[in-house]
Amino acid sequence: MTEAAISGLPIRLISRLLAEMQTSILSAGIPAFDGDLDRFGIFALIVRQSGLGAGEGATPAAISINSLATSLSRPFETMRRHVNALIADGLCMRTSAGVIAAPGYLERPAIARTLQVTHDSFVRIVEDLIAFDQPMPMQRRIAYDPSVSVRAGADMMLAVADGNMVLHHQWMNLALFSTVLCAAMRDVTYDPILARLYATATNVVPDFLCRPVRPSVVARTLHLPYSTAQRRIAQIVAGGTVTKARGGLLPAQAWMNAPDVVAVSTSSFHNIRRILGVAAAAGFPFDNPASAYLVGRPPRAQFD
Repeated sequence: MTEAAISGLPIRLISRLLAEMQTSILSAGIPAFDGDLDRFGIFALIVRQSGLGAGEGATPAAISINSLATSLSRPFETMRRHVNALIADGLCMRTSAGVIAAPGYLERPAIARTLQVTHDSFVRIVEDLIAFDQPMPMQRRIAYDPSVSVRAGADMMLAVADGNMVLHHQWMNLALFSTVLCAAMRDVTYDPILARLYATATNVVPDFLCRPVRPSVVARTLHLPYSTAQRRIAQIVAGGTVTKARGGLLPAQAWMNAPDVVAVSTSSFHNIRRILGVAAAAGFPFDNPASAYLVGRPPRAQFD
């Protein structure tokens, strides 16, 4: 793809909406794992690999600890420790081929709610993309199964995490950056004029439209221990992805517009299009996405 073609893609609009989606899902999922983001991410990958929503009687596919470590860029021993904890908690089980989600995990209210939020957050991002004139794929006229949106939401989260590992190295760093982006761009994300004006990497959002967010607010929004968030935020500030400003933190827009970051954002854009296409083939109602909500449009995270 040429540089001119890339510059015309709405990668910043997509990034902001993905940040909203990720913040909603993480704020629901992390408490289910006592504030441990890594464990939540590992469980999410195991559940997806096991055949999330594949239907009753389907044989779950196992994933090895080596594959988990590679996918999430974590040391093998760290991954083994988390997997053992998930097995001890009854959420996962070991097979001869690797690890799978244990039957009955949906009986845990906190996990069932996380999947519901994942579902409705996917529906919300579809609504928002349509509202901002983004083309949607042709849907297949079959009965809608809510597992379609749960899988699509999980796939978006995992695809973005996987694609961004080269930039953020760990999911925690990506989660913190994404939450800062979500908070900072509140005056742009859903504004019908500003969202379109700053949709591409060409136009940089001016500082006066950005809202700095305090580290304590980021930790509270994600239900992370403050000491953990503070330590990791110091790392991402030192790494240049987030900057300190009067009143809190802002995403480093110069960093966001570096060629390698734009390339990753462009790849994420195409992955999102691919996932939407899969959802369309599985019957997601793109002609009336609001009809798919299980509970309703998720509220936006509050940063105060």
